[in-house]
Formats: sequence, C-alpha cells, structure tokens
Amino acid sequence: MSSPATPTHGQATDVRIAEVVAACKRYGGSSIIALAGVPGTGKSHIGRIAAQRVAGDPLRVREVQFHQSTTYEEFVEGLRIDASGAIVQEPGLFLEWNDLALDNPELKWVLLIEELSRANVSAVLGELMTFVEDRNRPFTATYSRRPIRVAPNLVLLATYNPSDRSALDIDNALLRRLRVINFPADSGQLADMLAAQLPANVMTRLSGLFSSIEQQHPDDFQDLMPFGHGIFAEVRQESPDLHELWRERIRHMLRRPLVQPHPFTDAIEAAYPWRDPEYAEP
Repeated sequence: MSSPATPTHGQATDVRIAEVVAACKRYGGSSIIALAGVPGTGKSHIGRIAAQRVAGDPLRVREVQFHQSTTYEEFVEGLRIDASGAIVQEPGLFLEWNDLALDNPELKWVLLIEELSRANVSAVLGELMTFVEDRNRPFTATYSRRPIRVAPNLVLLATYNPSDRSALDIDNALLRRLRVINFPADSGQLADMLAAQLPANVMTRLSGLFSSIEQQHPDDFQDLMPFGHGIFAEVRQESPDLHELWRERIRHMLRRPLVQPHPFTDAIEAAYPWRDPEYAEP
C-alpha cells in the first residue's frame, strides 16, 4: 500500500515548511532552530506543521509557551511539596520530554517553544545553554543531582518576535546555540491563504501593501513591520472584512494613546485603501 501524499498548504507555505523541516533534520541535534518574525508571519503555524513532520507523529510533539514568569524549576526541574507535605524533586517539562526521547532513541521527538524570548532564557535553560550543542556530555541536574544527557533525537524548535523588547536581552551565549530562520511578511503565503476567497484585484492591492512598505523602509521592514500576512487569515470577503480589520485591529497597532505612532504609520495608512468605510474601487 502506498503512503498517503503529504498535504499541501500552498506553494509558498510549503517552501517555508520544507525549509524548517530541513533545518531541524540537519541541525536539530546540536542547535535550537529558531523561527524569528513579527506577529502574523506564519512562524507558529509553520512551526507546528514542521514539528509534526520531523517527529512523524503529533504525539511526539509537545508545545510550551514561555512568558515572563517561566522558571528553570518549571522547565528543567524543581522542588514541589507533595500530598504529605514533604519536599520532593520533580522533573520539569523539558526533562520529561527528554527522558522519553532517551528511552526511544530510534524515534524523533520535538519540543516546540513559543515566544522563546519572553522569558529570561539564560536562567530558564540553565545548564542546557552549554549541553544542547554537545549531547555526548552529561550534566548534573541541580536538584536531583542525577546525570542527564540531552537526547540527540530531541529537536528544540522555537519561535520569537525580534522586535519585542525582551528579544534584545538574548545574550551572545544563547545566540551561538540558535539557528535563526527569518520569517518576514510574505505575499506568497498571503496568496496561499486568500486567493480562493478574494478576487485578483483585491489580492493585488493587499500584496501591494507589503511591497510598498518594504520599498519605503527596506532596512527596517523585516523587523519593524507591525504585522504580517497572517493578520488577514480571517478575511473572507473584501467588505466588510477589510474595513473591520482596519477599524478593530490594525489602526490600534499604529496609533495608541500616550504613545508615539508606529514609525510606519503614515506609509501603512497611505497604502491601505479600506480605511474609509465608504471605499469603493474606482
């Protein structure tokens, strides 16, 4: 019996998925594969699909979202109080998944970390900062004192927004362990999402929005564009969807009370024709 065909997500999207899968297979045994892009550039969507393809089974993919209060004790291992009131050592999410990978070396396992830079990454990863790239060397766990080796068949895949202020705190020690794949806004993936729902003239104007901003801000477009093509994912028709998207989401990203407007505000306002609810194509 032939194996089922790999589902397609559109030409441009499939190219990005394949790129991430290839990086995971080539470098996932010694680096953290990091997908970097502003919100709405598809990095989480593509990361989940790629993770499942690398693992070969969604049950061997685990997701965690970092935040400001994420700790080493949660992620690697810590101390807990059990039902009897005793203090016991308990593995964190990473060690649980790593142990499964060590026990099943013939299989691939993936840990997908969303919003990597939101946490104090150096503190959360602890010893992993050193041993994620040298997986033949065991380290001694802080609380259990047991020797631990990072499984060579465990892939660490992460996403982060390089424009977050917290991303500026990523130090050089962590950057050396990252393989960064950039995810800019992409008109090809935009077409993959919407070409079946919207007429060609509307798609042309939507794609023109991104190309216009990139032409005006070529050096900063990738890192400072306030949104990516994914912001249009729920659009099903030109009106009222594109008008409501402006009114309810986009304009609030550009102009906020008591805060300087986004540096691309004037360019985005000029390039987005659906700001006027009475807009009609000439």
